[in-house]
Amino acid sequence: MIRLRRKGVAAPADWQETVDAAFPDAASFWSKARAFEKLAEHGAKRREGFARYAPEVLPADEDGKPDFPPVWRIDARVRQAIAGMSHGFCAYCQSPVSSTHPGKGGEDRPPGQIEHFRPKARFPAQAYAWDNYFLGCMGCNGAKHDKWPAGGYVRPDEGKPGRRFVFAENGEIKAREGDEQARFTVEDFGLDRHWLTQHRGHAILSHLDFVRKLVGRPGIRLQDMLITRPVAFSEAINQNVRRAWANGRQKKKPSRARPRRA
Repeated sequence: MIRLRRKGVAAPADWQETVDAAFPDAASFWSKARAFEKLAEHGAKRREGFARYAPEVLPADEDGKPDFPPVWRIDARVRQAIAGMSHGFCAYCQSPVSSTHPGKGGEDRPPGQIEHFRPKARFPAQAYAWDNYFLGCMGCNGAKHDKWPAGGYVRPDEGKPGRRFVFAENGEIKAREGDEQARFTVEDFGLDRHWLTQHRGHAILSHLDFVRKLVGRPGIRLQDMLITRPVAFSEAINQNVRRAWANGRQKKKPSRARPRRA
């Protein structure tokens, strides 16, 4: 997970009108949504979801069930902006979402899924809030679904999110000790799922093979070894580069042992 910047990622001027037009009675929806969010965050009614609480304010989906109008999916402007913010990578696992998405929408419909950071079933008033949107791969979005633990998750657009996780050379990930938000992020998004771990480990080791050949050579700096452009798993790779660099420099230090007396 790398820090994402929302500069320039703003809702279109007509976004609110577009959203309201998708509801049979937008005023009733917003009123019910705000009332729902006043309920205990982890109480039984909130866990059951908004569709169970106020089905009358939601239009029916293709199966005839009350559901949120998927404006974030229908309006191509949403995915274009959110995908650009994370450079086409999943905001959570940093995988290239294009590799697991059919991409049938064409160039104007980037691959991936719009992930609601605060799930719309639990936070309906934020279902159409742009600062609640991230680009997610099908693996992370599907694993998380409507989960929301006490304290929430690590936000990709706040602080230095990557430093709240520890990546091993083989691609394994764990939360920093004592960081409950990070722990739930790993568990609920499935950031430790098997094939993701395998791909992440392969990317790390491939880069480390290159780095270890250069550690200690004259004129080579750590900064030259770090990945500064958006690529898959760059945070996991850079963490391991820093460790390999420190270990390599330590091993190459000349011995300072005192000569024995005759």
